[in-house]
Order: sequence, then C-alpha cells, then structure tokens
Amino acid sequence: MATFDEHIKQAQHNLHFLSSINDNTSVQNCIDWQVTVCFYTALHLVNAHLATFSLQYRSHTDAKHALNPQRAASPSKLPEDEYAAYISLQMLSRRSRYLVNEKDGQIGAGQAAYTYDKHLAKAIRHLDRLAQYFQNRYKLSLPIVLMRCAGIKQGELHYLMLR
Repeated sequence: MATFDEHIKQAQHNLHFLSSINDNTSVQNCIDWQVTVCFYTALHLVNAHLATFSLQYRSHTDAKHALNPQRAASPSKLPEDEYAAYISLQMLSRRSRYLVNEKDGQIGAGQAAYTYDKHLAKAIRHLDRLAQYFQNRYKLSLPIVLMRCAGIKQGELHYLMLR
C-alpha cells in the first residue's frame, strides 16, 4: 500500500506536469490531457487522505463509497463540496479519455463527447477546491501551479494561479 507521503509526492509530480503541459504552446491544445492530469492529481490527494485511515481501494466505486459524505459511519468521508468536486473531476476525466458524457446517462449513445476549454475550466476549479482543502487539512506544501485557461477569471482560484 502506498503511503500518504508517496501519494502526495505523486500529486506534486502531477501538478508540475500539469503546469508544464499547460504552458507548452505546442501541446496547449491538448485540453483532454490537462483534464486527465487534473483528475489524477486529485486521485492521489484523495488516496493520500484514505491512507491516513489505512485504506486503499482498487476501484473508483469503492473509493467513492469511502469518501461519500452521506455515509455517516465512514471516517474518511469528505465534505459535500469537495466530494462533488472529486466526482465531477472523475466524470470530466472519463469524458476526455473515452469521449463519453456521463451526465446524460447515455454513455453508449450519440456522438463523441469532446473536451473543450469550458471542461478544462471546470476541471481546474474542481482541482483548485480539492488542493485547497487537502493543503489546509494536512498542512501540505504543494507547488504553486500557474495555469492558462480562457474560462477562468483572475481571482477566481484559491490555490492554482492564472498565468
């Protein structure tokens, strides 16, 4: 089982990678990859949190149950807004990886669901919320991440910063 510190180290690594691909003008249009990296950064923050309870899950479904704020008996539950941010990031990542829109419940039907600037803006907002929460809860030292995103306004983010 990976430790809290190992998951945090991987999250930090992912944050550096996110900043570099966001800044690299030759790959800046790879919005799908930026959304995916946002999710996997959050995944490692969540897994670090779960590790503090000696929990490690092999499936996203099991992790969601452990984090769900509606499960009163779960010691590892997240606050509602942070849980919603994590679940939304997971859906955005699935959209960017598999071209599906899970929101409409029609995963196998219709056209491919591509990822656009508006989806990256949502992913950045969700990651910002989670990074701020875990940084405050565990007194983490996460790297400052500078991002470019047309859908985000100056002053809107708390942890991530606009270039």
